[in-house]
Amino acid sequence: MQEYIETHSRLEDLSENIIALVAFDYRHHEVIGELHGVQHDYQDVILNTSHTHQGEWCLESLFCQGAGERVRELTYRLRDFDGVNRVKIMVIRDN
Repeated sequence: MQEYIETHSRLEDLSENIIALVAFDYRHHEVIGELHGVQHDYQDVILNTSHTHQGEWCLESLFCQGAGERVRELTYRLRDFDGVNRVKIMVIRDN
């Protein structure tokens, strides 16, 4: 529980430019169309993506750089999908 609280608090505090990795897993057939739309909406902070198939599940990672607020919004948008199981963010550098 402590880890969740610390992670959530840190995510809420992001405001400066950051470098971060956002990783999530999802059921491909349930969200792929909408998911691509979200990624296009945040192309100002998504520098690179990586994708792999694991049966009916997919694992995706987004390498992000830019305004912490935008990366936070992206993370929350990904969590809104029913077909997305987990969304984790690792902040590599913040100012």
